[in-house]
Amino acid sequence: MQDIGDSRLRASLDDGTAGVARLKRLIVLDGSPHGALIVDRVKGAILWANEAAKKAHGGHGDELLSLLAGELLVGLGDRLPVDEVKGIGRPGVIVQFRMSNGSMLPVEVFEQELSFSDQREVSLLHLRDASGQFGAVKLEERLRRLLADSFSATTIIAADGTIRYVAPSIQHILGYSETDFLGMNIRRLHHPDERKQVSALVRKIPSDGTPLRMETRIRHADGSYRHIESTVRNFTNHPDVGGILASFRDITERVEAERDARKRAEEVHILARYWTMAELGSAIAHELNQPVAAIRNYADGCLRSLPASRDLEQTRWALEQIAAEAERATRIMRSVHDFTMHKRIERRLWPIRDILDDIAAFLQLKVQEGNASLIVEVKASRKAWCDKTLIGQVILNLALNGIEAMSEKGGRGTLRISADDLDDDFVQITVSDCGEGMRSEQLEALFQTRMTTKAHGFGLGLVLSRSIVSNHGGKLWADSTLGEGTSFYLTLPRRSQKNQVFTFSR
Repeated sequence: MQDIGDSRLRASLDDGTAGVARLKRLIVLDGSPHGALIVDRVKGAILWANEAAKKAHGGHGDELLSLLAGELLVGLGDRLPVDEVKGIGRPGVIVQFRMSNGSMLPVEVFEQELSFSDQREVSLLHLRDASGQFGAVKLEERLRRLLADSFSATTIIAADGTIRYVAPSIQHILGYSETDFLGMNIRRLHHPDERKQVSALVRKIPSDGTPLRMETRIRHADGSYRHIESTVRNFTNHPDVGGILASFRDITERVEAERDARKRAEEVHILARYWTMAELGSAIAHELNQPVAAIRNYADGCLRSLPASRDLEQTRWALEQIAAEAERATRIMRSVHDFTMHKRIERRLWPIRDILDDIAAFLQLKVQEGNASLIVEVKASRKAWCDKTLIGQVILNLALNGIEAMSEKGGRGTLRISADDLDDDFVQITVSDCGEGMRSEQLEALFQTRMTTKAHGFGLGLVLSRSIVSNHGGKLWADSTLGEGTSFYLTLPRRSQKNQVFTFSR
């Protein structure tokens, strides 16, 4: 108890057993919700005040100890003449308690006489708040301590959106202090995309106080937007509230976790569809291989049975072309079969040129169809630690995207594939086209599920490509300039990563 530290008061109280009993009484009174004062009856000086009296006064430190009782308790001198020192209002007298801001609070005063060892005439004044405000101050202090650590916050909002009250917990929920938050307009804190929707919901709040739940995004003090779940009630006509009462909590982590879970589930579904398509492609390649081989054999048989005659040169040339194209079709289908029937993930140090050789048949075919040209700038020494087939799929997907982008632009374009050592740990492969390019918003959403710039695309390839590269310990990103083209960059380790766990498998 801070005020007991006053040496004069302690000396007066310290007179044996009786003094100890008084000291204990003052310690108890210091925690009372009602005010208490020790007053020098002759001089009128306040010698001690408990915490409830200090809080009701609203001053700082020991400001009460510098006042006279008559200054603090206005009307006390008129009601209690000096010659009646032995009987301060036995039933209690009503006076006005002057607070530090000048306002008055009606209190009922009860006197209890004390005797000090220095023979001073001292009284213990019990102050009972006639309006209940002492208890309210104590209760408010308890509530503020509880609310400050709460995971939710309560606010009262006026009809025009002005915030009239907010709980202390607003600090750790939205980062604002109470002072900063009070007076703000809640409408300006809502996300711009949701303001109209929120206004419409507020207009639908029942006027009888029935709660309405809503989920909105509100701007944090750091400028980010947090997902807020609110329960709102319309107490505009209530005399003690006079506004919209809203209780809210931050559910951003839950919302983001649910979004990530949905994204992962969708990617798993897409991956399952991808493998189904791979199995289908392998089956088709296998089935077509036999009739194409028959075509090639029949063409070869016709060539061998034709007599050597100048009149049959054109026929011989046509049969030779049939045989050659059948052979090329066989190579393509064999590549498709090997490409799609890849079941085991085997990582080793592969020359990047070898990876490109596996997809060369596909790539050349698409380049010719798109009336484009292909430039490969990869040194024989460039190697990457990877699964050859999976990374070949990634590079092929990026290349096909570039060829299609250039064909949509019109005219002859050039697809460029290059590889360079990024640093001691990674090699970077770049696939660049000179198509139309993309806008910034398209580029930002490029690797999202279902996002595609193609008229008939599914938005699967880039999502899977990034998953493959990420599970190899690398990264995949893009850079684009509208009207000039797009470049995709992927990085792969240059050496074995034996301690890394890879999870991308069929």
